[in-house]
Amino acid sequence: MMEFRITLEDEPGSLADHCEVIAAAGVNILAVVAIGGDSPSVAILTDNQDATKAALDEMGAEYTVAELKSATLDNEPGALASFTRGLGNSEINLKSLYVMSISEHNATIGYTTD
Repeated sequence: MMEFRITLEDEPGSLADHCEVIAAAGVNILAVVAIGGDSPSVAILTDNQDATKAALDEMGAEYTVAELKSATLDNEPGALASFTRGLGNSEINLKSLYVMSISEHNATIGYTTD
């Protein structure tokens, strides 16, 4: 799975414009995180990477693509802290992180790195 990180304009409707183009291509957005501020952006995961890329290219969107890795953690206090500390101690720079699913005993995360 690939993550699309899209640079948005800081104006009302910018995220909607991108979501509508992706939807018009028949693509389902599976996960999303949007960050506002000086450099607004959105990171999305979709069910069709090729169609997402084609839709974003057609609208002239500014974006990058990164491979989403995954890990299964114990569903207990400190599990995420331990995982992220391990990355840091290994000099791996974490770029994004998603909680993909949670069960009674486990949590599956998706993440991107440099």
